[in-house]
Amino acid sequence: MEYRIKNTRQEVEMPAIQHSTFNIQYSVRRGFTALELLIVIAIMGVILATILPSFTNFRRSSLLNTESQELVSIINRARILSVSSKYDDQFGVHFEAGKVVLFQGDTYSPSATTNEEHVFDTAVILSPIVINGGGSELLFEKITGATSQNATTTLLVVGTTSSTTILVLPTGIVTIN
Repeated sequence: MEYRIKNTRQEVEMPAIQHSTFNIQYSVRRGFTALELLIVIAIMGVILATILPSFTNFRRSSLLNTESQELVSIINRARILSVSSKYDDQFGVHFEAGKVVLFQGDTYSPSATTNEEHVFDTAVILSPIVINGGGSELLFEKITGATSQNATTTLLVVGTTSSTTILVLPTGIVTIN
C-alpha cells in the first residue's frame, strides 16, 4: 500500500512502514485522533476516581494516628516531668475543645508562660474527656507519676467512623485502644 502526499511543488509517493514481526502497518502521518484522546482521558478519569477515595481514607487514618500519638506524648511528658520533680513541682494536662495544654503546678492557669499548648488539626475532634472527680485537668503526682483522676478520651476524625480511645490509668500509664 502506498500513500501519496501532495506537496505544492511536487507529488511524492511514500510507502507505508510495516513492522515485520507483528504485521502492523504504520502510517507516516503522526498524531492522535480525537477518539484516542477521549479514551485516554476516560481511562485516567476512572483511575483517578478509584484512587482518590482510598487516598482520602489513608490521609484521615494517618491524621488520627498522628494526633493520637501526639496526645499520648503530651500526657507522658507531663507524667515524666512530675516523676523527675522538675522545678520541684507537679505537672498536668488541661483538656479543651480542639487543644490540650501541658501545665506546671497543681492548678491550670491559662496565662502561665510555662504552658505548652497543642492545637489539634481541625479534622480531628477531641470528644469530651471523662476524668474521675470531674474537671478538665489531669494532674500527676511528684515522684510516683500517679494520678488520682484516671481519665478517658476519644479522638474522632470528622466525616468518618474512625476513632481512637486513650485511657489514663490511676498509675499514670497511658494506653491507646
